[in-house]
Amino acid sequence: MDWLSRQFSTRVLSLMVVAIAINIVIGYTVQTVLKLPIYLDSIGTILVGVLAGPIAGLVTGAASNLIWQYAPGIGGGTIGPFAITAAVIGVLAGIWGYLGVYRSRPATGARLWAAAIIGVVVILFLASRIYNNPAYTDPNVGGYPAWVFTAIVVIAIVASVSVAGFILVRRDAAGAWVAVAGALTGIVAAIVSAPIAAYVFGGVTGSGTDVIVAALRQGGQDVYNASLGQGLFSDPIDKTITSFVVFIVLTSLSPRVVARFPLGERIVTDSEG
Repeated sequence: MDWLSRQFSTRVLSLMVVAIAINIVIGYTVQTVLKLPIYLDSIGTILVGVLAGPIAGLVTGAASNLIWQYAPGIGGGTIGPFAITAAVIGVLAGIWGYLGVYRSRPATGARLWAAAIIGVVVILFLASRIYNNPAYTDPNVGGYPAWVFTAIVVIAIVASVSVAGFILVRRDAAGAWVAVAGALTGIVAAIVSAPIAAYVFGGVTGSGTDVIVAALRQGGQDVYNASLGQGLFSDPIDKTITSFVVFIVLTSLSPRVVARFPLGERIVTDSEG
C-alpha cells in the first residue's frame, strides 16, 4: 500500500493537476482547432506516469479525457470514451518509467550515432505512413488544403532534427529507447482505441484523423479495420513525438527535483544524484 500511496503524494497530485491542464489545452488546440492527424494530448499523462508510476499515470490520463469531455467552453465531442485509451497510455508510461527507459545513457562514437540514427528512422518511418496517405495528398479524397500536408512534413522534419540533435548534443543514447517506447505505446493505443472509435462513433470522432478513416473506408475497409488502420497511421508517430517531448522536459529539470518523485531514482543517473 505504501507503493500506491507514494504515487498520490502532495507533490504528485500537484503535478497531475498541471499535467491534466497541459493535456487538454494542447490536445484541444491540435485536434479541434488545427485538426492535424496527431493528438499531442498525452504529454502530461506520460510525464506523470514516468515520474510517479502506472496508477498515477492511469488516473491522469482518464481524468484528462473526462474533464475535457465535460469542461465548460470546450466540453462535449467524443473524447470521453477514449479515457480508457488514455488510462492505458498512463500505465505504459509508468512501466517505461519503472524500467528506466528515460534514464540518461551517456554515449560517444558509434554508439551515440547509432542511437541518433535509430531515433530519426523511427520518426521518419512512422511519419511516412501519414504523408503517403491519399487522405492528405489527394484533395479528391480528404479535401484538405495543402498546408495540412506541409504541416505533416514540417512536423516530421522538426521532430527528426530535434531527436538527432538532442541525442548528439547531449551525448545521450537514451533518446533511441524513448523513441522505441513511444512507438510501442502508440501501437497499443491504436489497438485499444479502434473498437471505441468504430462501435461508439462509427469511425467519426471530429478530429483531423477522420479523413484517414474515410480514405480507408473508400478503399473497402469496414469501419473497425478503417479505425484501426487510422490509429496505426497516427498513434505511433504521435506517441513517439510526445514521449520525446517528455524526455526533453525531464532532462531540463533539476535532478534533485526529479529524484523527489516515486520513480525519480530510475531517471536520475548516479552522477546526477
